Amino acid sequence: MTGSDTVTSHVYLGTLRTTASHTISIPHLLELLRAVPHGAPAERYRQAVVDDNVLGRPTQVGRQRSFRHLRELYFLDPGHPEFMGLRHFWEIDSSSHSLLAGLLAFTRDEVLRASFTAIADLREGLSVSSADFTSAVAAQFDGEMSDSTLGKTGRNTGASWTQTGHLVGRTKKVRTDLVARPAAVAYAAYLGHLAGGRGLGVLDNPWSKILGVSPGRSLEALRDAHTQGLLDLLVAGNVVDVAFPALGRDI
Repeated sequence: MTGSDTVTSHVYLGTLRTTASHTISIPHLLELLRAVPHGAPAERYRQAVVDDNVLGRPTQVGRQRSFRHLRELYFLDPGHPEFMGLRHFWEIDSSSHSLLAGLLAFTRDEVLRASFTAIADLREGLSVSSADFTSAVAAQFDGEMSDSTLGKTGRNTGASWTQTGHLVGRTKKVRTDLVARPAAVAYAAYLGHLAGGRGLGVLDNPWSKILGVSPGRSLEALRDAHTQGLLDLLVAGNVVDVAFPALGRDI
């Protein structure tokens, strides 16, 4: 496996459009994963939200709706390796929680992915508006959404990227200089592996954009994660091997 191997992300990235009606609800995910222990079965997540009302929703319908949206974006099922990986790295670095959640939501939701173009190349300190996100989504889904839906999507995606830490502010949102810690890098690489990436291709993919890992820095970022014991890395000449033994995914 060489550094030139790339990811076949088109067979992996989801086509949900949850953010057309809701944000990615990271605060709710934080509450839920705090209440449900690592290793719990999928049914325990449903019980926590719907039966135990750990999210504090006032109605049964609201509880069910919240659970449905969280399940769409995050699986909430250890039978899915994407969620298993999320919980693994979640337990390792609490400061990476928001970015870990953002990586999986980005994987699942095509509207959120489309909206990222509004801030992908935006320099730190510059502002962005809901209209910018609306335009970014409309550019990809022209004619597929009503104007009112597009407007709501712009607000939801802007709020979502604020939750991940890419932006700060409520009315005026400003781009931050987001620094991805090794746990987020390792999870992004794991998602890249699940998508078919090998070698540096586990990180030279759409997820590296979310991390802010610039072209040419993938190997350095992987080495940092390896130093923290989050993945195994072997580099020999132009051959790069990556493994995730803790997750049962050797490459």
